[in-house]
Amino acid sequence: MPSCPCNSNKPYSECCGSYIDDGKIPATPEQLMRSRYTAYTQANIEYILQTMKAPAANRFDAQSAKHWASKVKWLGLKVLHSSGTENKGQVEFIAYFSEDGKEDCIHELSDFHQIENRWYYVDGKHRDQG
Repeated sequence: MPSCPCNSNKPYSECCGSYIDDGKIPATPEQLMRSRYTAYTQANIEYILQTMKAPAANRFDAQSAKHWASKVKWLGLKVLHSSGTENKGQVEFIAYFSEDGKEDCIHELSDFHQIENRWYYVDGKHRDQG
């Protein structure tokens, strides 16, 4: 059974696959963030779109995102911090990838809101890599 790309050390079907493939709703901002990372590793932009709201959704270019996600090699995910209240949460993470043979990463502090009992990605701030 393949391990989940989100580095949870769980099988894909028992982790992000339950959200992406089976329609289960992530119960926490961290579960949603991990599933979004995994969806990016699959270039599954439909799932990415379904799990985001404004302001992030307003500036999201699905076609460019699909092209980029398809051409990079995803190397792993590291969750640095996760916190939240009843309807707002934050997750700080580093997503590692290789593009055109050069390793790089995205270090982001992501904001999530719970709307009608479902978590959504709403915004993110890039952090310095240093």
